[in-house]
This record gives sequence, C-alpha cells and structure tokens, in this order.
Amino acid sequence: MAGTRTSIAEQFSKTAVGTGVAPEKQTVQPQVRREAEPQIPVFRMPVSQDRAERLAHCQGAITCADAWAQTATEAIQQQYLLMVSGAYELVREERLWEDSGLSSFDAWGKALNGHGADYMNKVIRIGPVVRALAPVTKRQLQEKPLRPLVSVQRDHGDDATRACWAAAEEAGDLTYQGFLKAAVKLGYKVAVESEPPTPVAAIDPAKLSLTALRRLGASDPDRAFEACSELLRELTALRAELAERAGGQNV
Repeated sequence: MAGTRTSIAEQFSKTAVGTGVAPEKQTVQPQVRREAEPQIPVFRMPVSQDRAERLAHCQGAITCADAWAQTATEAIQQQYLLMVSGAYELVREERLWEDSGLSSFDAWGKALNGHGADYMNKVIRIGPVVRALAPVTKRQLQEKPLRPLVSVQRDHGDDATRACWAAAEEAGDLTYQGFLKAAVKLGYKVAVESEPPTPVAAIDPAKLSLTALRRLGASDPDRAFEACSELLRELTALRAELAERAGGQNV
C-alpha cells in the first residue's frame, strides 16, 4: 500500500503545543502572562499660548519620557539576564561549546557575542537571584551589588532573597553593603565567593610580540603580567639551553 504524503501545514497542525505536553517536549512554548508594561508616552501639543506654560509642558514631557525609557531599559536588561543565564549555564555544565569546534567556554562566548568566560560566569551566578527578584522589581539588576544575595538564595531560597531586597529597599540602600546589612539583620549568613581567576591562555612565544602584550596590558593588566611571567620562564629556559649548547660561553 502506497504511503500518504503529509503537507507542511498538516505537520504543523500536529505540533505539540500547550500545557498537556511536557515543557521540554513542546515545540512551541506557551506564552507566560506578565504584568502590563507602562504605556509609551506620547507628546501632545500644549493648549496654552503662554510661553512659560508651554516650556513647562515640554519639560514635563521630556522628564516623563526619560523616566519611561529608564524603566523600560531596566526591565529589558532584567529579561535579558533571565534568558541568557540559563543558556550560558547549560552550555558550560554540559560542555556544549566543545561541539562548536572552539577550544574553550571562553573562546566560544567571545566568538558568539564578544562575552568571555568571566562575564558569562557572573551572569550564571546571578541568574537564580534575578529569577527570585523578578516578581517584585523591574529594576536593572547587576551582578556586583547582588553578590551577598547569591548565597542567601542558594542556602535559604527565593523568599529569603526577596526579604533581603525589601529590607535594603526600605533602607534606601540597594548596594553591595546595603544587601549585606539587610541579610545580616534578617539573620542570614552570607558567604561571599571570591572571583574565580580568569585562566590565562597558553602562550606560543614564537607568535607573541611586545605590541600584543602592551595591548593586553591596557585592557587586562593581570593577564598581561601572567603572560609576561610565562614568557620570561620560557625565555630563561631557552637561554639556559642555548648556553649549554654553546659550551657555556654566553652565560
């Protein structure tokens, strides 16, 4: 019996969509309801012909637009972190970057969008905190000020994280010290993890130049210092080898 042909439209009509299918098997993810975003401000011409009132009207419109733009930017940044933190973590934990043909997680990130391992690890670390705070704030969340909340979220959960945020917000101090004080005040032990050292890429002395080292030193002095130290070790070993071959005449 001859097989039947299925059109693309018919294939799509059978695509698994909705909550009846396990989320990881859904081809199209269901939309998540979010609270309404603030309406985009629209400039309207002033009615008054008084110059002072017309100026005040324009200044008010500009201030309103600035506030809206700031809020929208912070909300977008928060959503960005929520999206990429999980993706970065999956690629790192499953070493998926190896399938790209690149040599490291760092190299993969830089090739993808210019972000290296240091940035991606920070985003991964802050991801659970951002997810915990997303329901209570639309502010732009940055990694460094929120470091005290990383261990709070990990050890005590989302509610404790939100409680620390609320306490710091009430105190008007949404900084590193503010969150640290809030956590201690609420009785949460904070374990602030030190920054993991950024691995220094293997150096090929034959391809290394002083210009490249100086350029690296301008953007990352620590890595440049490590590179110089490694190069110096290589040169010292090579010098000793050459001196031995030359009968010690050049020592």
